Amino acid sequence: MWLKNLLTENWRSKLIALFFAISIWFVAYQSEVKRATLKYRVRFKPREPGKTAIVGLRSPGQTMSFFPPSGEWEEEITIEGPREQVDQIRGAGADKAFVISVQKDDESHEFKQADFDFPRSGVSIRSFRPERLRIEQDGIEERTISISDLPGIVEVTERRPEGKLSIEVDGPAAGLRIRGPVSVLEDDRFALRVTVPMKFQASEEGLFDLRVHPDTEKVKQTVQIWKDFDLKPGETPGWVWFTDPVRIRVSTVVEESSDTFSVERARLLFQLPLIQVACKVSLKDVPLGTATIPVAFEGPLKAIRQLRERPEITLIVPAPAEFDAEKGGTFNFIEADLKVKDFPGVSVLQHESRKAQQAAFWSYEINVLAAEGSDKK
Repeated sequence: MWLKNLLTENWRSKLIALFFAISIWFVAYQSEVKRATLKYRVRFKPREPGKTAIVGLRSPGQTMSFFPPSGEWEEEITIEGPREQVDQIRGAGADKAFVISVQKDDESHEFKQADFDFPRSGVSIRSFRPERLRIEQDGIEERTISISDLPGIVEVTERRPEGKLSIEVDGPAAGLRIRGPVSVLEDDRFALRVTVPMKFQASEEGLFDLRVHPDTEKVKQTVQIWKDFDLKPGETPGWVWFTDPVRIRVSTVVEESSDTFSVERARLLFQLPLIQVACKVSLKDVPLGTATIPVAFEGPLKAIRQLRERPEITLIVPAPAEFDAEKGGTFNFIEADLKVKDFPGVSVLQHESRKAQQAAFWSYEINVLAAEGSDKK
């Protein structure tokens, strides 16, 4: 009975007291000071990006600077404030990257609350780790790789071992303009590279990735190229980083070095010059009984192979520089004067056997025919 009276007597006052007790506890709990450790991403940016570049960061105690992945430093901070607000900030996560601008002559940066938008909602930063960073900056310099030097940046893999290689790079006529920190550009390891896998074919053409070497975060994020080639619809020329793909058109052809082979007499035709009088033109130094004709060809590997497979090869003989329509005459030429019909990229060279014979030139004779026996050949 006494227990019942204890619980039921003056029950309204007891409920009011319980309500206020719980309210005071809740307010005290929420107002309790709480601490939490967060990590925020920080990117340092020069105020004049076209003149200076950040090339390294170094925290206290480190002897060598480094360039963080993606160019972002991860700073650890400890925040302090009301529990509810601290929990809200923690729940929001740390996905945002904070950008901190640095002056040209700044050699270090001491972190401040304003760098991370604090204080806010009664929460402030109690400590930074580290409190200060050393910042290494370098001046920006621009250089140009001339169009004539562009083949030197091409690396061809999986190609046939024989023959020399012809490389053409379809870049800007003024050359490739690059800019970056002086310390990076003057590094002996620095270079632009384009790798073209030929897959054992005689030629390869297309768009290939233009890369910067060495392939480190520091180099990729501090070196830029003026991109006014391979522009997509709506794309305008401008400076781009090597963190984005840059492609350039390259054409590579394996050219066979001087390839000498004997051509059967029946396969070789000489296209002699057309003379506007009745005459007989005969090629000397090539007797009709000759089984083979000593010539050498040089040109693209594909063209040389096609020549080998052709049943007939036509060589165009140069026209005489001066011609007497009444007397005719004998005219000399050398192998380099000959043209291969339908193969403008193939040259005719002197065969080794003719070199051994010290045969300096070829010749053909034009005999003018009488009018009544006119027969043009």
